[in-house]
Amino acid sequence: MKEHELKTDPDVFDAVVRGEKKFEIRFNDRDFCVGDLLILRKTRYTGEEMKNGKPLEYVNGYFACYVTYILHGAIYGLKEGWVIMSIQPRDGAG
Repeated sequence: MKEHELKTDPDVFDAVVRGEKKFEIRFNDRDFCVGDLLILRKTRYTGEEMKNGKPLEYVNGYFACYVTYILHGAIYGLKEGWVIMSIQPRDGAG
């Protein structure tokens, strides 16, 4: 099991915390595996805003969740190198 700290846009982070979003779509540059712990960190600004010059700032702590399933590959319509991961909160709720 590995631990990955991931920047997360504010609206996406909030949806995960509320239990509405139970997946992550990420470029697999970290060799994600089932059982890994994701530490989602809420950013003040979106990725798009940061590309346009806003600074990387974190707010409101973090949300920890485990990867329970990973969908790989272009065969399912994903671009090469991208994955969709099912996630479950570390405490089992949600």
